[in-house]
Amino acid sequence: MTDVTTINNEKRRLRKEVLARRDKLTTAQRVIRSADILQKLFEAEAVRSAMWVHFYVSHGSEVETTGMIAHALSRGKRVTVPKMEPVSKQLILSELKDPVRELSPGPKGIPEPKPEAFRPVEVDAMDLFVVPGVAFDERGNRLGQGAGYYDRLLTGILGRIPIIGLAFELQLVKKIPVGDHDVRVGWIVTEKRIIKCGT
Repeated sequence: MTDVTTINNEKRRLRKEVLARRDKLTTAQRVIRSADILQKLFEAEAVRSAMWVHFYVSHGSEVETTGMIAHALSRGKRVTVPKMEPVSKQLILSELKDPVRELSPGPKGIPEPKPEAFRPVEVDAMDLFVVPGVAFDERGNRLGQGAGYYDRLLTGILGRIPIIGLAFELQLVKKIPVGDHDVRVGWIVTEKRIIKCGT
């Protein structure tokens, strides 16, 4: 049995290391690489065929999703974004129709739907989930921020609804330590490639 403390310590070390790398990207580098990721993402069959797509709303040095959300809406797709429930540590999906007018900073400063624009949608209505991560390995293991919000959200849909992780190449690592509750992604899209994750 793997030592949980060892896993958590290694996750903390890896998170700090990769975030430091990602935070060194200039705004221009992040914008250009995010645009390349957008192009590759919308070439993927899972995205082309999806009518309902869940996107995270980018914050800080993450792969930017504002352009992706606008692109999806312009193609007639319906989009949900997460609303954080800090007490229960759950994410609730809300349909987003106007990214410019309907978002404002949430509990951790991450943009989320304003109360008057909150339109809850069931997880099972989704055709695709596009999720963030601090780091990924090519097996699809994902290292998040550490609070477990997305792991809790995605546990129930594994194997039923495709999950795509977005990352810059510099966020890919050889191996991510995993615990019992960590959820893997099926694909990773970077500025250079689409990775179909192995088993």
